[in-house]
Amino acid sequence: MKKILLSPAVKIMMLAALLIIIIFISLFIGNYKISMQSYIHIFTHIILRINSQIIESLDWSVFYYIRLPRIMAVIIVGASLSITGAAYQNIFRNPLVSPDILGVSAGAGLGVAVGLLYTNGSIVYVYISAFIFGTAAAALTYLISITARKSSSILMVLAGIIVASLSNALLSLLKYLADPMEKLPGIVFYLMGGFSRIGWREVYYLTPIFIIGTAAVLLFRWQLNIFSLGEEEAVSLGINIFRIKMIIIIFSTMMVAASVAAAGQITWIGLVIPHIARYIVGTNYRYFLPTAALSGSLMLLVVDNLARTVSGAEIPISIITALIGAPFFAYLLLSRKESGWH
Repeated sequence: MKKILLSPAVKIMMLAALLIIIIFISLFIGNYKISMQSYIHIFTHIILRINSQIIESLDWSVFYYIRLPRIMAVIIVGASLSITGAAYQNIFRNPLVSPDILGVSAGAGLGVAVGLLYTNGSIVYVYISAFIFGTAAAALTYLISITARKSSSILMVLAGIIVASLSNALLSLLKYLADPMEKLPGIVFYLMGGFSRIGWREVYYLTPIFIIGTAAVLLFRWQLNIFSLGEEEAVSLGINIFRIKMIIIIFSTMMVAASVAAAGQITWIGLVIPHIARYIVGTNYRYFLPTAALSGSLMLLVVDNLARTVSGAEIPISIITALIGAPFFAYLLLSRKESGWH
């Protein structure tokens, strides 16, 4: 029987269609039930500007102010973490690299805690603080790895572990110093990861950062393809390796910091999803980045739905991503299936 081979473009369209289906299903998930008839009225009002009385109902409030911004934020954060994971793995030539392992997520989490403790808690200050500390963590990881004078595929991971441990130690110190009644619960709950507090304000901050960061990574997609051949080949083709790395690190860290500031620390997405995307469409960044973005959004949306439904109280999302991501990554390693790395 002849095997049917689908083109990368067709696979991307299938992922996009599946994401739309999951988005539609997600609209019906929650403690408050909205009927199909109410959704018909809501969408006819949005598209045709009729049934204007629907905006005065509780159904509209739940849909427009709670579920819609939450779903949009989940999609953006999932895509952001996947794209940055893919970019990090390529520029550092290491399939084990991700925002978590590089220490970027831990640095951004430390920045969130600083923003919550030492500012008025404004989301703007939290975002700025997360970006500063996340960038500092990425820079420190890179500095440690290039100063060691030994070329090793595992060196970047070890440097990231050092930076992540340092960031987590400082974070624990801030928790210890925080007011246990007022500040500490907020920091702990915030960093455990979740989308329960998401509203339109977070979406307004996430969207431009995601667009700018993704555009920057896509702009250098052919350089990223050449990076996969090795730094010597990139230099021989006239690519400024240091400049490209700095640009990718800055914009990727910007997306990670925004994601952590909006939804807390969400683990494993940035590590596992790029491997899945490579397995689906290969390593050509023209198809690889859209596939990673769609796969990350799809997985995180499914996980968020599980977090809202498997228990009476909402489970922190990082618990579920770790429970799914760790065994799946172990399967990828043990099965020795082709994922674009040799």
